Amino acid sequence: MSTNRIFSVKEINEYIKHVMETDMLLSHISVKGEISNFKLHSSGHAYFTLKDSDSRIKCVMFKSSCMKLKFMPEDGMAVVVRGHFSVFERDGQYQLYAEDMAPEGTGALYKAFEQLKKRLTEEGVFDAAAKKKIPYFPTKIGIVTSPTGAAVRDIISIIKRRNPLIEIILYPVQVQGEVAASEVVEGIRYFNENKTVDVIIAGRGGGSIEELWAFNEEKVARAIYASTIPIVSAVGHETDFTIADFAADVRAATPSAAAELVAPELQTLMGRLNQAVYGLNTSINLCISDKRMRLEYLSRDNAFRKLEQRLMSMAQTIDMLSRDMDNGLMRIVKDNQNRLVSNIEKLSILNPAAALLRGYAIAKDDMKDSVISTIASVNVGDNIRLQLKDGSLLAKVVEKI
Repeated sequence: MSTNRIFSVKEINEYIKHVMETDMLLSHISVKGEISNFKLHSSGHAYFTLKDSDSRIKCVMFKSSCMKLKFMPEDGMAVVVRGHFSVFERDGQYQLYAEDMAPEGTGALYKAFEQLKKRLTEEGVFDAAAKKKIPYFPTKIGIVTSPTGAAVRDIISIIKRRNPLIEIILYPVQVQGEVAASEVVEGIRYFNENKTVDVIIAGRGGGSIEELWAFNEEKVARAIYASTIPIVSAVGHETDFTIADFAADVRAATPSAAAELVAPELQTLMGRLNQAVYGLNTSINLCISDKRMRLEYLSRDNAFRKLEQRLMSMAQTIDMLSRDMDNGLMRIVKDNQNRLVSNIEKLSILNPAAALLRGYAIAKDDMKDSVISTIASVNVGDNIRLQLKDGSLLAKVVEKI
């Protein structure tokens, strides 16, 4: 009868797990292979298979490690995975717990750059039709960069030398490190929300791809694309290209080149203005000279002379009509004056007061104060009032004759 101990399935899995996790090779190992069946779970964990021509290994990468990747793993991608082996006890399955991953043959940052560039290109973020025109003569320029780097000193120095009338507003940010991309985005949003500048320069001096990486972040590219204010990218040296360069309205090779691009020289502007004024004056003088010559030509033309004579004849006719109208009005006024005098004379004759002046009297009923025009309207014994030129007399009717 066998004396060997009998183990449960769980005990075996736990033992194998312990062996694998304590093994010097399996606890810290790097494995190369091709990714297949890659799935990014809603939890943030990634599940995939690492395979070669002869075999395959199940792999898992937890969310905390996935978030550190600079690129998105894809099926068919050749990678080197660093991590440790262990057993998933429930299924009795050993798998590689990936802690880091890098594309084989190219760096992770370069792969991330290519992936993002391809995706944003397909979305139209880099389309020429979306580019905004840089203003010819900005009065205010915003700068999103480090306040302590050589780039900002070069930009400010060149702008002030070329055109001291331009106002410069600096939004200070970190240009490398974990928070750099977020600060660059905030700087772009600040200028767009406050509408304080005509154009924005966003960038930094040169460096390695790691140092320039903030300007390769997707959120920076989308902030540049969404900006209503034109943006000039000025990242690194002439040979350095970033995602921000493709998204910007204009890419300047260096920060110094960006300053020269957005700030026209004042002396050049003055020269062009003087040329424009001279050209305008010349055009006006030529136009006036041409109109004068045409006027002189028309004045010598028979048709113009006939028109002039006709206008003079019409003016003479108007003078005659005006004179006749004045004479007619004078006659009407005089006729009305004569008629008025005649009517006044007639009224004077008919005026009762005139009769009183000639010695006549007007008899009135003393009670009714009405004029007595017939003896039938009074009786003997009635009181009557006689109106004379200088007063009245009270009389009594003693007899009707």
